[in-house]
Amino acid sequence: MTADPQDHHAAESPRHRRVVTTSRRRLLAGAAALVGGLALSSWPTARRAVAAAATKRSQVRLTLPAPTGPYRIGTAALHLVDHDRQDPYWTTPHPRELMVNIWYPARGVGRLAPWMPPGALTYYRPELEEFLSSSPDTPPGEEPIDEPVSLAGVEFPITHAGQDVPVALSARPYPVVLFSPGAGQNREEGTTLVEELASHGYVVVTISHTYQAPEVEFPGGRVERGRREGPTVVPNEAVALRRVDVQFVLDSLTALAAGTNPDAGRRRLPVGLAGCFDMTKVGMFGHSLGGATTAQAMANDPRVIAGINLDGSFFPEDVNPIGAQPGEIEPALERIAERIGERPFMIMGSIGVSPDEFGIMTSIVWHNLRGWRRFISLVGSSHGSYTDGQVIFPQLAAAGIIPSADPWMGTIDPDRSIAAQRAYIRAFFDRTLLGRDSHLLDGPSAAYPEANFYM
Repeated sequence: MTADPQDHHAAESPRHRRVVTTSRRRLLAGAAALVGGLALSSWPTARRAVAAAATKRSQVRLTLPAPTGPYRIGTAALHLVDHDRQDPYWTTPHPRELMVNIWYPARGVGRLAPWMPPGALTYYRPELEEFLSSSPDTPPGEEPIDEPVSLAGVEFPITHAGQDVPVALSARPYPVVLFSPGAGQNREEGTTLVEELASHGYVVVTISHTYQAPEVEFPGGRVERGRREGPTVVPNEAVALRRVDVQFVLDSLTALAAGTNPDAGRRRLPVGLAGCFDMTKVGMFGHSLGGATTAQAMANDPRVIAGINLDGSFFPEDVNPIGAQPGEIEPALERIAERIGERPFMIMGSIGVSPDEFGIMTSIVWHNLRGWRRFISLVGSSHGSYTDGQVIFPQLAAAGIIPSADPWMGTIDPDRSIAAQRAYIRAFFDRTLLGRDSHLLDGPSAAYPEANFYM
């Protein structure tokens, strides 16, 4: 382990940014290689043409699709400190610190929250520039072909959520859904799906897994950067750390529901927030490694009664899959399914693949799930489709900043992709947390022909 992460915002080097960006590239490379779109052999030429044209363009404002529910939404950030747990990324005594956002049905509008706070965005922007400047077919571990992209003229989105506005009055508390992002991703990169759920009467809690996330901004503007060591690079250790993060967040929400303010700075919370959580109806979803975290959280904590894995594999926390023998990994994956038990679980995949085509780390869990289950895979989608990249990258392409979003986001129409994701995710939580069945999950739907459906 290297020196303690005390001053990352001053000490990070361009090489570190390359490592973080490479982790994002690895997440998307496998899926991107299987989708169509712009011929990758022409990418450098197209990149140079776009880079030259982009310098002449004016400011571009990225937007997120409006949520479709009847509620206005609000959001509040909480700084949580687990004083009972040593942060494994530190070699000196230091408690585990997390940032979360709570998204909720709101009354009033107020000032709309930014998609990403300014300190974190200072680092995210050059990372995304570097990622977009690289040939998308660069194999992991090899230096990319750089054709510089500038996002200097790009304004990142404003959310649809009022900052710290009062919670909408309700006769009963709202069901709670947790969200865990993928490896090399920030909690902000799931906002499109999170806002949708909040607008339909859910309280959604998005979690930044500090030092696994590329950047996490804490109160006062302190930014902690992602680190490529320890639990970050070993999948089962990464999931194990995240799983305990989830349990600590659930404990903090329970304390908040009981009237205690768990924020480390005891900052004033939105009116009505303490009374809005129904902790008997807790679900969870996550993208990629966040999907694996969802399964492991369910396997270890009965408070999570329903879960969704968005295009992720499964990594049992008690076995390192790197170098593991089939006789070790298969029983560990079966144990995840066994411990989830009868609780409902859904997997959403990319490219349209079936559970067995997805890979052994997923198919073993899928075939051993005993409760209600669904597997839905969107034809033409990619791994990145289950992030806000599905919204942002096409807008960058439309503005002429990149030649095409297809190599990263797949060939699926972005609006259709988002509509299908929102519909199936909400139908799942409506059914499992509220007992409100739209029957969308009964079988294939003519409304979403891009969705391959498995039961």
